[in-house]
Amino acid sequence: MTTQAVSAVVSNNMMARVFDATITDGVVFNTANLTDSLAGQNLGILIPNQTISQIQCTYGTSGLGQWRIFDSVTQQVSRVGWLSPINYVCPSETKIAPYPIKKTDLLQVFIKQTNATAGDTEVMAWLSVDGQQAQSFSCTTAADKTALEMTNSITGVGLGDAFFGKRLNRIQMACETGAFLFEVTIKDQTGSIVWRSGGSTRLPTAGGKSTLVNLDIPVGINVQKGWTILASTITA
Repeated sequence: MTTQAVSAVVSNNMMARVFDATITDGVVFNTANLTDSLAGQNLGILIPNQTISQIQCTYGTSGLGQWRIFDSVTQQVSRVGWLSPINYVCPSETKIAPYPIKKTDLLQVFIKQTNATAGDTEVMAWLSVDGQQAQSFSCTTAADKTALEMTNSITGVGLGDAFFGKRLNRIQMACETGAFLFEVTIKDQTGSIVWRSGGSTRLPTAGGKSTLVNLDIPVGINVQKGWTILASTITA
């Protein structure tokens, strides 16, 4: 397994702290904690009760990644977001809803390197439903313009099992550096298309509009049992 250096600047309009770590690619959040670059402390231990409004989290030169704030006691996720390539940070994109840090909070990441196999692309998504925090989905596509199902990055379950009876309200997706999101599709249990959208690339690749995502779109889809979400891409 390969590793990458990951860094996060956590701030509000009066203070900032830097958290970092060398993270193994493909480790999904739980043991991938960022700690303070000076004291080696976790987020909640270093700045408890501070209300933050910005998290600028970056990885090395290629790949993709997600971050989350996770309560080590309640096991609840409070905020989520994306990593951008180092030297490509847009403060208007890295704002978060103001959040008061709890002493039990951890800052965790999930990163992947650009896939070395020709035609394969790493893809991640934050899928949001009414009344709860977004969940991470991911997949590795096997060929250009070939749709592959995305599953929950932690549990491995599909869209219908994760969100049965809930209303999906936002889809954010990111592909590895340089790749294009060709399409994202939601299908019902019969394989019929329920919803579909095209995507783009992300900065610094020409044509990108965001340093963080290839697609960010509001939706209003009532998810049923057996439904799936599939991604197809075009590699760099």
